Amino acid sequence: MDTNELLGRIFDRRYRINELIGSGGMGAVYRATQLGMNREVALKVLGRGVADSDKQAHRFKQEAHASSRLQHPNTIRVFDSGQTEDGRLFLAMEYLKGDTLTEVLKREKTLSIDRAGHIVRQICKSLAEAHQNGIVHRDLKPDNIFITDIFGEQDFVKVLDFGIAKSSDSEEMASLTQTGFICGTPRYLSPEQALGRPVDGRSDLYSLGVILYEVLTGAPPFMAATPIA
Repeated sequence: MDTNELLGRIFDRRYRINELIGSGGMGAVYRATQLGMNREVALKVLGRGVADSDKQAHRFKQEAHASSRLQHPNTIRVFDSGQTEDGRLFLAMEYLKGDTLTEVLKREKTLSIDRAGHIVRQICKSLAEAHQNGIVHRDLKPDNIFITDIFGEQDFVKVLDFGIAKSSDSEEMASLTQTGFICGTPRYLSPEQALGRPVDGRSDLYSLGVILYEVLTGAPPFMAATPIA
């Protein structure tokens, strides 16, 4: 996907693409203006090749559906989602200014107990609503924890990217693991998730425990030379 091809263009007749925020193998995230409301949003756009994959398209639509059900202030808000006439899948979310927890740790190495507790409590609140709705995040890591300041409140947390979230009653995980696919980031995976077993909210809490250990000590509890190890 050419991430620059959309810059300055009107996307899906509703969004003006202003700036590239970041990109990966599946697509890109842009700062955009929602024209009808003159609102700044973060627009996540998948490449056409990804959208052509039924499984990836299903997972992206699942992210939109899962995220739209979550209303807690510590969870990123999703405003809109859909698919353009030329087949691009997209998700419009609130635009945030700040840093991921990964960027904070790169800069500060470790956090105080009080600050770490303040951040982790907010993550717990976001997860509590998700788990109550039968949604497991499955990829909780510092990259998906966004730290911002809102109306004078410092270190306000937004949990990002329910892209591989699953409903606890879904059989999707079983079908994915049968093809050798393990969701999540190895360093933060619970043992049951790494083994491809069914997971529930406790798996997210394990990942959060790994994050808490890392922010207090400067390194995750388990390190190895390869993801498999």
